[in-house]
Amino acid sequence: MNTIAQLPNEILLDIFERLRGETCNLVSASKTCRRWHRLASTTIYRHISLSSKLRDETRTARFAASVTQCDLVQSFDLRITQVHLMGFSILSSDAFDRLMELCDVVTSMQNMQTFTLSFEKAAGQGFTAPSATIVSLLQSLPQTVVNLNLDCECMSCPKLNQPHVCEAIGALLPRLRSLRLRTSHLCSGLLSHISPQATLDHERLEFPLGISRPTATSSLEYLSVCLVLRPESGLASHTNLCYSGHRPMQGARLSSTLLALHKAKAFPSLRQFAVIGRVDANPTPQNDNWNVFKVRSLTKHSMTTTTFPWCARGGSSSLYMLRDDKEDWFGSFDEITSALEGSLLWTKRGIRGSHVHLICSDSGWQLDTSRLASRSSVIDRFGVSFRLWKHEEAARMRLLHIRTAPGFDDTAASSQIVPDGWRWVPEGPWNWTIATA
Repeated sequence: MNTIAQLPNEILLDIFERLRGETCNLVSASKTCRRWHRLASTTIYRHISLSSKLRDETRTARFAASVTQCDLVQSFDLRITQVHLMGFSILSSDAFDRLMELCDVVTSMQNMQTFTLSFEKAAGQGFTAPSATIVSLLQSLPQTVVNLNLDCECMSCPKLNQPHVCEAIGALLPRLRSLRLRTSHLCSGLLSHISPQATLDHERLEFPLGISRPTATSSLEYLSVCLVLRPESGLASHTNLCYSGHRPMQGARLSSTLLALHKAKAFPSLRQFAVIGRVDANPTPQNDNWNVFKVRSLTKHSMTTTTFPWCARGGSSSLYMLRDDKEDWFGSFDEITSALEGSLLWTKRGIRGSHVHLICSDSGWQLDTSRLASRSSVIDRFGVSFRLWKHEEAARMRLLHIRTAPGFDDTAASSQIVPDGWRWVPEGPWNWTIATA
């Protein structure tokens, strides 16, 4: 009978892959012998996730000091903590030294294909991320990186004399296969390396009609751009254009520009893109207008704008409600916006755990509700109630719907519908309700 030591490398690699969720056992196996150490290391170091801090004894510092396994890394997930961001804000040398260490480590990962950069979100008013920090890391990426997941929603407002994040992403765009981007500031630099003539002014995002073909193409297959800012942000509902004060970057214009580039063969491999934005409704005495999220999606078979009504639970709660065609869903703001990314959500699939994107079905944009709570569960747990539900129970029909429109021109919010035979009536000094006519 053969012993385990005689198993071929392929079988041992499969065993080690199945131990990925049990780090202690995998590390123990790597200490068995030199052969097992070499094989197990390919699994241990394939996907690395680290959070940056400033103490010398942190895992990030230890990993930066030991770069012998960097060639084995295929995906790297880096999270910059609030402590590190605070160091940037007070111009701490330790913060910049740690950034340089991280840049050196990223550069040494010569087989890395996927890079994820995010920033810790503070519970209250936190520290913002300098654009120079993001640019330094992006410029350190090896040529092998083809999947980029970048969450820089907390980026500080860039100045003219600072490195330009959009330009840094744009320089990578020709070789990327997938890009997931959440940002608080965006401008024409994102597309400058695809079609340099397609310039933007500081008020509008346009693709000049005289350009019939871009000067460069991108290998991009999947693109998700989230222009959503948090409700408490002082920048209102739209992402700002870089260097332009409070002039907004609207999802409809960005989607139209991407569509024009796609028609001009700038993205010959593109399978799907989605631009996610937010529209805040104008208040009415009846309070029947609802804020909405807009998902503008392009696939090989469709070009649509899907509108999802949403609102905060109210009070001091951090719960938000999002309605689709089946259910009212609840979660934190981050969970809600992640659910909106649907099939383009950065996810893991397969035994190897590699980062991939899934293709959305042609039946319409679908929310990823795996991390959201249903209406019945939050009623049972928190006693949540909305006047909308009261109205719908009385009318025995849905009065607020998601909608899907062809193209990218739908920019309106949503309103609660008053059914035939019903009317708005006052209910106390501040509220309105519906009643039979």
